[in-house]
Amino acid sequence: MQIGYELARQVRDNLEIVYTSEYINFLKCYFRVFSVVLTQQTKPQASDSLEHKLRNVILEITSRLPHSEVLRPFVHNMLKLAMHVLTTDNEDNGLISIRIIFKLLRNYKNTLERELQPFLDFVKQVYQNFGATVCYYFDSSSGNESEIAASHRTIVHFGPQSSPEAPIPRQLNLSTRSFKIVTECPLIVVFLFQVYDHYVQTNVPILIPLMATVISIPGPQHVSPKLKNHYVELKCAQVKTVSFLTYLLRSFADYIRPHEESISKSIVNLLISCPDSVIIRKELLVATKNVLATDFRRGFFQLIDNLLEERVLVGTGQACFETLRPLAYSILAELIHHVRLDLPLSQLSQVIYLFSRNTIDLSFPLSVQTTCARLMLNLVEPIFSRRVDPISTEEVRASLGLALDAFASKFGMLKHTISQ
Repeated sequence: MQIGYELARQVRDNLEIVYTSEYINFLKCYFRVFSVVLTQQTKPQASDSLEHKLRNVILEITSRLPHSEVLRPFVHNMLKLAMHVLTTDNEDNGLISIRIIFKLLRNYKNTLERELQPFLDFVKQVYQNFGATVCYYFDSSSGNESEIAASHRTIVHFGPQSSPEAPIPRQLNLSTRSFKIVTECPLIVVFLFQVYDHYVQTNVPILIPLMATVISIPGPQHVSPKLKNHYVELKCAQVKTVSFLTYLLRSFADYIRPHEESISKSIVNLLISCPDSVIIRKELLVATKNVLATDFRRGFFQLIDNLLEERVLVGTGQACFETLRPLAYSILAELIHHVRLDLPLSQLSQVIYLFSRNTIDLSFPLSVQTTCARLMLNLVEPIFSRRVDPISTEEVRASLGLALDAFASKFGMLKHTISQ
């Protein structure tokens, strides 16, 4: 095994031959060998063993092969090989395999048109198993804590029979039980649906309910430090799935309509539970904005109270606060504009307080300040019409006074800015 691993590394480190006229001879010589090693001579490993490293290097070589006409005679077998690894191997090798599959499908569209369904079936499988995967990682009664924690570290054990150079192998997760794999799937499926539209009608009706269920899974309330990485991966996978659903909104509204309220609640719950990662939260906000551009925005109307909390919109991290506030409040302004006539006075007052503060907040771009001011102007009539008794009249007066004060302060700031 050690000799095979060293030989594979030498091939990987001298891969320049594939960019020469000898590429075809390289494929004839090595591709069959790679297939035999991956399917017969080695088996998928649950730890970072030498056998795993051999398989990993071979997959890395395969992923780096140029996708030219020289490769075309081999692409059918290469796709089958990558699918075999993806469905049976561990997460590390599965991630390489899924990228191989994407490259093949992207570069050999006509050649592989009839061989897409196995991959789509795999996507359905990981979505169907998503709930069980969450339980595997986060259910304390499953007894997997030590195994899961070991998958994110390499332990060095010092003892009488060991040396500091002999680390205990890292434990590896199955590809079918990987949040990272789920994260990679939506992009590929979107591409496939764009290119091979005849696969859409048979797969979308099955995928949409599965995805709606995936994003509705809350995950753990409390996460131990050992499982923090898995928690971030969980939320990233769910956010990618939300993005996939928003892509399907316009074309497959009839299939998504039964899940309208569920999807909206899931998005808000993700905003509440999402870790303070700028990339993840930004993608979720963009997906929310895409939903608001459709009739499915109605699902958010009952969730305004949650969205009026800044920690829900942008999280609590400093980087998120500084980066995402303009986008978040632009989205919130758009939502409130659609529902302003139906909001009670208490919510309208809260909106005025929030957006009057933002109007004079110089940390926002001028465009966002203008959006906030425009929203307050649009709220004047709905607020004024809420005068039904002395108590509400007093609240109306206070809210309109707050808006007027914000406008006066803003004009003063503009006067100072223009004079400079």
